[in-house]
Amino acid sequence: MRSEHAKLTSQGAALIGIVAQDTDDTAAFLARNPLPFPLLSDTHRSVMQAYDVYNALSYDAFRIAHPSAFIIDPSGIIRYSYVAANQMDWPRTDLLASELVRLKQETQPSSGV
Repeated sequence: MRSEHAKLTSQGAALIGIVAQDTDDTAAFLARNPLPFPLLSDTHRSVMQAYDVYNALSYDAFRIAHPSAFIIDPSGIIRYSYVAANQMDWPRTDLLASELVRLKQETQPSSGV
């Protein structure tokens, strides 16, 4: 998401990353790898469970989230979600950007022309 941050924010998105890591580990990662968006620690995995992306155990993961992306509107309603089937499957930025454009068009009043 680091390399695609500008593409998404130009569509009006605000990015937030959430990881199932200890806060000290997250801070150490960010010290080595600064990101242009906040990266939050979900140490108890409560957010991941609430969004139904928690992967307790599978052939490629243990106690982490499936790669996922959510577009949440200003009123807190999830308008789009992508939850990967496995750890190698990541949300494609071009699809997220096009979804942002589509949602923006839906919410703009028509000109009536």
